[in-house]
Amino acid sequence: MNSPKTILENMRRSRVERLLSSPPSGWLVSKGFRRFLCVIAVVFSYLYLFTLLVPAVNISMYVYGNGKEPINLDELDSYKSFLLALSETIGWVSVISPLILISSFLLLRTSMRRVTSLPDEYLDELEIANRDWAFKTGYLVIRRIGLSVAAAFFILKILAFNPSINFDDDGNRIREGLEASLYAVESYLASLTAFGSFNFYFTVIALMTYVAYTFPLILLAWRESKFPEAIPVLKNVVPLGATRLIARKYFRRANLVGTLFIGWALIQVLGFYLALQFSFPYISDFLIYSGVLFFYLFIVVPYAMFVYIWASIKTVEILKAAKANNYNEGKNAGSAIGALIFFVITQLLGISIPILFSQIGRFSGGDNPILIIFGLGLAMIPTQILSFVFIRRLGKEEELAN
Repeated sequence: MNSPKTILENMRRSRVERLLSSPPSGWLVSKGFRRFLCVIAVVFSYLYLFTLLVPAVNISMYVYGNGKEPINLDELDSYKSFLLALSETIGWVSVISPLILISSFLLLRTSMRRVTSLPDEYLDELEIANRDWAFKTGYLVIRRIGLSVAAAFFILKILAFNPSINFDDDGNRIREGLEASLYAVESYLASLTAFGSFNFYFTVIALMTYVAYTFPLILLAWRESKFPEAIPVLKNVVPLGATRLIARKYFRRANLVGTLFIGWALIQVLGFYLALQFSFPYISDFLIYSGVLFFYLFIVVPYAMFVYIWASIKTVEILKAAKANNYNEGKNAGSAIGALIFFVITQLLGISIPILFSQIGRFSGGDNPILIIFGLGLAMIPTQILSFVFIRRLGKEEELAN
């Protein structure tokens, strides 16, 4: 029986072998794509932070008043129109940002996994130096920001409540001003949790965790993008020789996505069953609306987006390699055409989703396309699976030909 130490060593060795056999390549390691991911991660981190720092006030009360019937939107003055637009923008950003942030993190981690995961003996001196600098600088910046915020709150508290402090003859008035400032800060912080303290603090902690994990990757990806990735490129059989390995990896990830969505459907059924048969409102609401829905929207959906983007990139690389290899003298042209057809269908479905999503505000009532968007998202899974069925066949035919 193997010892735990031996098992861990075998796991590390297997991981290194997987990284060496199928390193990230193509778009994933290109300068433009890495810098695009860095910019997206930074911009949407700030946008999401902005939505968290806007007080959770009921803007509709200022727009519509206390009346039961909403007023004509054309009759709103410029200030109320601005508030309404701000509310809608914050709502959209707060929903979209977590999906983009998690997807960008997964893609960044995949793009940089060779430098971040391989032992030093497989990297050159520049890669080792860049990696060490990025993680050291990232943690140093995050640590100093946390220390600065804590120190600011501590100093404000000491100045406002320490009765022994007297600046001058008018010290009491100064202290009253500090206490008023502290009260304003406390009122502002209380307004941030007006619609629920648990969700707010959970989101803040999640964003801090995201920044702690992503910031070193951003620094490393930006610096590494200045230099070409030193990856051995195989000829002819390269992408095709690794095709079956890539297909296995895709099917494993797609199987996980499908299992999670089936689990979500079963959990919804359980939630409705508990609500109808046993009247457990808190448990059923958690299963249907609160905790489980949050998990799927901000973890499972971004992971599914990552799998879709990663698989699309790999499909383009494999089809380009097959074309460069002259489709093995035409013997595997049928598999390449099948993969291309379902790849195009998948991309058309993917493009239609953001187009419909951008038009949601133009629909009302039963015309809302949310169910159509959800159906298109589900339809992308089998079409991409069919594309990789042909890609796997492409790899088999290439191996038989060689």
